Amino acid sequence: MKKFTKKDIENIIPHRGSMLLIDEVRDLTPTSGTGIRRVQSDEFWCAGHFPGKPIMPGVIQLESMAQTACFVILKDLFDKTGNKGFGFFTNIDKCKFVKMVQPGDILELKVELAMQKLTMHKFRGQAFVKGELACEATFSAIMQLS
Repeated sequence: MKKFTKKDIENIIPHRGSMLLIDEVRDLTPTSGTGIRRVQSDEFWCAGHFPGKPIMPGVIQLESMAQTACFVILKDLFDKTGNKGFGFFTNIDKCKFVKMVQPGDILELKVELAMQKLTMHKFRGQAFVKGELACEATFSAIMQLS
């Protein structure tokens, strides 16, 4: 199956610079996909969260999951219409942080569309490090074409 690079991702979702939190997407279907984030020691949050023992903030893990979900939906919409779009969080539910994520880890972000009603999309997401669950959540977003 095709692997989408950072350049491919930038063609579909609007995030740039330090706020683009996925490096590639794999296993893409119209309703699911796996984002990959190679966690680096020079990430913007490392110096302050926490000095000497950086741990990836949970909100950054969730945002990485959400960007993967946006790519899944917006890539399919782009293929169908030629239009780019945006995704906006509306809800985060049933969120659990199970394992710390640190520089050097490769975060696998598995997302699956659970429900769609018009522009509202609900997803189930899980983040793994070396096959071990690090984070899971159910979240919703509104997807809009630009």
